[in-house]
Parts: sequence; structure tokens; C-alpha cells
Amino acid sequence: MKSLRGTPEEPVRQALVRHLVEDLGVPRQCMRLEMSLSPWDRKVRDRVDIAVFSAAGGTAEPVLLAECKAPGIPLDAEVATQVRRYLRLLPARWAVVSNGRQILSWVAQPGGWIARALPRWEEMRNPD
Repeated sequence: MKSLRGTPEEPVRQALVRHLVEDLGVPRQCMRLEMSLSPWDRKVRDRVDIAVFSAAGGTAEPVLLAECKAPGIPLDAEVATQVRRYLRLLPARWAVVSNGRQILSWVAQPGGWIARALPRWEEMRNPD
């Protein structure tokens, strides 16, 4: 499959990775970049820009899925819908979209998604 490196989104993806690692304490080894969703559904050719997992009882549990857009792309409902489409295949607790200028994030709560700033790793990976 073709790599998306070198695209206008790549600097945004790298900046978000740095923010997650350096500012929020997410271990780099818990991240997968440009991760294909086809293992969960063969018909799907989409890739998640950043997927963050936490080990739980010997399995990898998805914690966060992020979609990165080029700096000129507005973070509108269409972009949020895109990341939420990924969540149907790979349910994570956090959804994030970024265009390098802005980071929007939501956390899954009973009854729906709530806009909330990303917390540090320990809180992010623990639902309680």
C-alpha cells in the first residue's frame, strides 16, 4: 500500500505525535501511524493517521484515533464524521482531528461524544 508520507498532512501528523508524546506522556511504542483498517473489514481501504493503544489483560485496547488534515483544511463536521467512521471498526475512547492550527478532541461518554481537551496519558487510557 502507498505510504502517505510527504503529503501536506505529514507535518500535522508529526506535530500531533510530538504533542501526544512530549506534552501528554503517551508512550511512542503505543502508537501506530497510517494504520490500515482493512484487518477489521477487508472492504475498507481507509487508514487512521494515528492510533493509540493501551495493553489491557494481554490485549491491545484502542484508546485514541486521530485524523490529520492539511493546514488549510477546516475542521468541520465532515472531518469529525470521518474519524467517527473509523471508530465503528476500531472503537476507541478518544477521537481527535487536527489541521496543525487546531486540535479538536472528544471523549466517549454514556449517551454520546463530549468535546474535551486531551488529558495526560494516565487519564486518557483509564476510563475511570
